[in-house]
Amino acid sequence: MKHFKCFINSIYDALEKTWAGPRGHRLASSLLVVCFILAMGLVELKRMVQLPDFMVALVPKNHLAAIEATLTLLLIIEVMGLIFSLVKSVTTSVGRQLEILSLILLRNVFKQISHLGEPLIWSNFSDEIGHISATSLSAIAIFAILSLFYRIKKEDVLSGDEEDKNHFILAKKTVALGLLVSFHLILINSMISKVFGGLFHDPFESFYTLLIISDILILFISMRYGHDYQIAFRNSGFAVVTVFIRISLISTPYFSALIGAGSALFALGTLYIYSLFIRHHPDRDIIKSSQSH
Repeated sequence: MKHFKCFINSIYDALEKTWAGPRGHRLASSLLVVCFILAMGLVELKRMVQLPDFMVALVPKNHLAAIEATLTLLLIIEVMGLIFSLVKSVTTSVGRQLEILSLILLRNVFKQISHLGEPLIWSNFSDEIGHISATSLSAIAIFAILSLFYRIKKEDVLSGDEEDKNHFILAKKTVALGLLVSFHLILINSMISKVFGGLFHDPFESFYTLLIISDILILFISMRYGHDYQIAFRNSGFAVVTVFIRISLISTPYFSALIGAGSALFALGTLYIYSLFIRHHPDRDIIKSSQSH
């Protein structure tokens, strides 16, 4: 057991330090710039020459599709940050999930427009304006709700038995590493399917399915170290938020926009009522002492 703890801690801490540090941020920014310039260059190249068959499916059709491709890379980077946030707190994690959802919605705006071709013509554009408007409004609604969410959010403070805290953190690190490996496998499978013309699945849809399982698993693990109704309800509510996000990703544009904004409101309501509950509960000091679970 001691060797396992050292193995998990060393791998996780090294990855988090590399990814979350200044060097990781600079690398991510550089990748986005290179991806954007390369995508734009390939769009122009595709217009001038006949590309090999294996590249046709990978190269964006127009400049707006190139923006969509770069935003997809940004989403992948944000998902990495979300996975590492699982270890910090459940509240931080659900906030990051909603951030990613808002970015997915903005990416979908470019995705919808890119299918209309260039130059943009109103006769083609007019049929999509409703979908685009709903998607954009949903993204900004989530952005606004998150500002309130973070205003009332308080970081979970680990307390209680030191050994229990370490075991719980180790369990969350193990789940996070499993999620990290699974996400990369999903990305590889999606890329292979796109290159070879197989059945393509959006990697973020599959990732959120895994995230639902991870949220529930962490909830059950936390009950090993203490059980409070308030915390169990809050964490279960946040898992439901992930379910709503997953449904939003597979819905039609109008329902996707509505469910996406609704999931953010549900998260805000859950956190706000939880905060009121522990503030006015007669045993609030006991509850606060176990918020890490």
